[in-house]
Amino acid sequence: MSRNSKAKRDARKKKEPSRPIRRLGDALQPHAQLLDADDAAIGGVGWRDGEWLLVLGSQVVARSDSAAMALAMLRHVVAVQERNGRELRLEASAPLLNAAGREAAALGRSLEEHLAALEQERVEREPLAPVVTPSLPH
Repeated sequence: MSRNSKAKRDARKKKEPSRPIRRLGDALQPHAQLLDADDAAIGGVGWRDGEWLLVLGSQVVARSDSAAMALAMLRHVVAVQERNGRELRLEASAPLLNAAGREAAALGRSLEEHLAALEQERVEREPLAPVVTPSLPH
C-alpha cells in the first residue's frame, strides 16, 4: 500500500454521492390511534406489506393478517390502561373498520360480537397469565 492510499480513498468517498438510508418494505399507513387525555397519540395500528401492525411506545409489538384482531388488540390495551386508571380513546379509520366488519360477517357475526369472541379466546388461552403491556409514555 502506498502512503497516499488513505488520502486517495478519503477523496474518493467525498466525491461519491451519499446514499440515503433505504428501509425495507413500504411506509406504514396509520389506520387507528390510541389517544390520551391530551390528545397525544401513544399507539395505534398501521398497515404495511399486507399485515396490520400494532405500535405502542414507538415500537411494533404485534402483527396480524386480521383487521379484527388488530382492533381487538387495541381494545385490550385500552381496557388494561383503564384498569390502571388511565383513560385512552380509540379512533379507527373506515378501511380498518370495514375490513374487520367483513371478517366478522364472513363468520356470521357482527363486528362487536366478533371482537367479544376474540377477547374471550384471549382470556381462555391465557387465563392465569399476567397482563403485560409495554410502558406507554405519560
